[in-house]
Amino acid sequence: MKRYGNLYERVCSYDNLVNAAENARKGKNRQITIRDFYSDFENNILQLQRELQTLTFKTSDYSIFTIKEPKERIIYRLPFKDRVVHWAIMLVIEPIWIGYFTRDTYSCIKGRGIHALQKKLTHDLRSDPEGTAYCLKVDVKKFYPSIDHTILKTIVRKKIKDPELLWLIDEIIDSVPEREGVPIGNYLSQYFANIYLAELDHIIKEDLNIRYYYRYSDDLVFLDSSKEKLRAVLVYVNHYLHNERNMTIKSNFQIFPVESRGIDFVGYVTFHEYALVRKRNKKNLCRKLAEYRKKGLSEEQIRLKVASRVGFMIHCNSRNLLKSLNVVGMKKFSEVAKTQGKLEGSKLHIDQILNRVIHLLAYEITDSKHNSEKCVTLQYEIEEDNPQENAEQKTIWAKHITFTGSKALLGQLEQLEPEDLPCEAKIIKQPIGDGRKCFYKIVDPDD
Repeated sequence: MKRYGNLYERVCSYDNLVNAAENARKGKNRQITIRDFYSDFENNILQLQRELQTLTFKTSDYSIFTIKEPKERIIYRLPFKDRVVHWAIMLVIEPIWIGYFTRDTYSCIKGRGIHALQKKLTHDLRSDPEGTAYCLKVDVKKFYPSIDHTILKTIVRKKIKDPELLWLIDEIIDSVPEREGVPIGNYLSQYFANIYLAELDHIIKEDLNIRYYYRYSDDLVFLDSSKEKLRAVLVYVNHYLHNERNMTIKSNFQIFPVESRGIDFVGYVTFHEYALVRKRNKKNLCRKLAEYRKKGLSEEQIRLKVASRVGFMIHCNSRNLLKSLNVVGMKKFSEVAKTQGKLEGSKLHIDQILNRVIHLLAYEITDSKHNSEKCVTLQYEIEEDNPQENAEQKTIWAKHITFTGSKALLGQLEQLEPEDLPCEAKIIKQPIGDGRKCFYKIVDPDD
């Protein structure tokens, strides 16, 4: 296995730290610690760089609090500067780990996530009903608090040999107040969770030859035509976790026919021909709707407040449910055809949001700082993984802005009226002629 060195200088570089800060603050611009850090950004970044370069950086004290939904968990939160360091590390080593993961793990990996997993699971169930007749579902008991520091450090060293970077990673691993496990809430913890079981992923696919396997953090799902084979897999996984990772599986493991109950996984209950939203998520939406309507909020206000919950449900067969709840779906761009306001959110390049569903909230047209042309600023929401690990809602609709000088987009936006927004849309690149040139275009999300 190839091991990588000469990484620490890249982690500590000024440009990498600036990029890390921008990533760490996405969707969190209103937090006081972030605003304080950016009030003297240059000096704070340089001070952080000095601490890293001189190996004097020390993880700050954690702010510890408890959440009780969907179940009680202890969350550890670090100041913004520590989150910048975590991002600085990930920006350098993420490509190394991505190459080691199998295609079967989905948590906190770009281009994957919950909806990619749900899409793959649905496809496999529909395309091979016989081969996916039975399901084995396994959860690891107290996964994050049970991660063994010595084992984790050994795993990290299988891919990284840079002594200074290893010092920094070890410092972060050992910063846990209880001296065991990794903190729920740390950005790096999510990747530690992925690499901790990555070897098991390879064994399952390459040695046990399990065709249908899916992992989201510590939740594992196996599908097969044989209950006996799944029982053997259960014995192996339990043995591996106990002997190689110092962990145990929860006693609620299950082997069952998919058609009898469906697979309750990542917020959905999926059968061979259809998928439903998890009952708890449906109840929570109903409770929120009742609460907002009792307060007298307008339907438009309610729609914006429950947009993330509704957005989660549209990835399964929930049309009748949403209709019965009288939750008006987001309008399509073709159903509206100018609104301006205070735009906020971290900046994304337009190519980062191509072909993704967005909630277009507002826009502004201003004179370009670089030439005589006009510049368009788009304000929108886009679905992202929830940064709060193990939150009930696995994804959130995060607010961002994008700047563009596209004349085509300007022409489309000038047709809008203030009351037409927000609306649901998608931005695509439309080729011209032989395809060497193209222009941006707003279309309906299902186009």
